[in-house]
Amino acid sequence: MGAQLLSSLILTLVICFIVPAVGLGVVFATLVLGAWSPLSTLSEIGKDYLVTFLLTFGAGDIIHGVVIICLTVSIVGGLFDLFTVYKHLYLNKTWERTGFLG
Repeated sequence: MGAQLLSSLILTLVICFIVPAVGLGVVFATLVLGAWSPLSTLSEIGKDYLVTFLLTFGAGDIIHGVVIICLTVSIVGGLFDLFTVYKHLYLNKTWERTGFLG
């Protein structure tokens, strides 16, 4: 059971790291490609705000900002996974004591 829980935690951490990285990449690419559209002014403003946001979290580096955001989301996802495992184990012990599981 321990190996299954560890693999679940690792999978959760990896997925929770990749999803915001891909999301930020898609948003940034959309804003960059939007420079060729009729809404180029809005696209440039959005890109500037996104770069400023990432520079703030990355202490002056965009890549560090993306990594910090992805690590934070990954840690939160891992904590949710650990909480789910804890609640699962706790509820199974509670159900065994009350006779619900037989």
